[in-house]
Amino acid sequence: MTTVAILSPGFPHVPGGVTDHTARLVARWRTRDLAVHVADLSRPDLALAAHALLIQYVPFLYGRRGLSAELEALVEEAGRREMRVTLFVHEPWVPPTRLPWLVLSPLQRRQLGRLAHAADAVVTPVPEWQALLPRSSTLLYVGSTLGTPDPALPTEPALPAPVVFSPFAAGLDWRWVAAAERAIGAGLVVVGGTLDEARSRLRRLPARASDWTWMPRAEPDAVLGTLARARLALAPYVDGLTGRRTAALACLSVGTPVVTSRGPLFDPVFEEPATLPASSRTSFAEGARQLWATASDDDDRAKRRAWFAQHFDPAMLDDRLLDVCLGQAS
Repeated sequence: MTTVAILSPGFPHVPGGVTDHTARLVARWRTRDLAVHVADLSRPDLALAAHALLIQYVPFLYGRRGLSAELEALVEEAGRREMRVTLFVHEPWVPPTRLPWLVLSPLQRRQLGRLAHAADAVVTPVPEWQALLPRSSTLLYVGSTLGTPDPALPTEPALPAPVVFSPFAAGLDWRWVAAAERAIGAGLVVVGGTLDEARSRLRRLPARASDWTWMPRAEPDAVLGTLARARLALAPYVDGLTGRRTAALACLSVGTPVVTSRGPLFDPVFEEPATLPASSRTSFAEGARQLWATASDDDDRAKRRAWFAQHFDPAMLDDRLLDVCLGQAS
């Protein structure tokens, strides 16, 4: 039996997009007559005990400064053993926008270059990163990590306020969220966190946040059921919406309208009618207000679900990634 190892530090105990992506891959790939296991750098023997290795790569997963000699040594050893190595670049390196990052950014970029050179295949979910990566790569979206929703999920009773899902996602612009919440005037439903968590993890939180509805992390089916009842989702990111923004894509998977943001990494696939992308905080708030005031019928939701299935169906994405990992991609 073919064995695939996934290097995913912190799995399954550290919540986050990469962990959720790994869980989805394990569940899907184990239906394909494969042996699949997850490892981290504390057990390199598990990572090397396979025919193929997928590395879930975010620099800071592998070291406090985003640098890891152990990771590079593992990839070199995999090459000596003639294992096929695929590098999934969820994030490449930190931008040189802070004083410590002026040093870390080029070091992380150099590390990624060595890893990409040693790997058999490189995958990324962001088109803008393809030109920056040190070797040719395959564009493969992450999509929603909540899986494929039941098309019969009820949309009533509708939630009384717009939704923000995954409130602690890196890059979520809470200034834009607050502006839209003020423009709509209906409050906010925050899915995936509590008020206490928000006070400890977010730098600035509007005073009226205590009046919002806060819903802690829950099982995927429960979350999808909540998102299906949302009239509108707010998903602005400082770098723009991309195919790795799993919270926004989970909302689209159930047909919920999404108002989002353009930015330096914005993927043109989202220019299609499934989302409303804005280029400024003012236009974001006004777009959210207009969408909130406009009823979205079942036909609109069905069109968004169909668009999502065309571009981001989880099973399709996972099967394509497996083909890359096994060297079977055309």
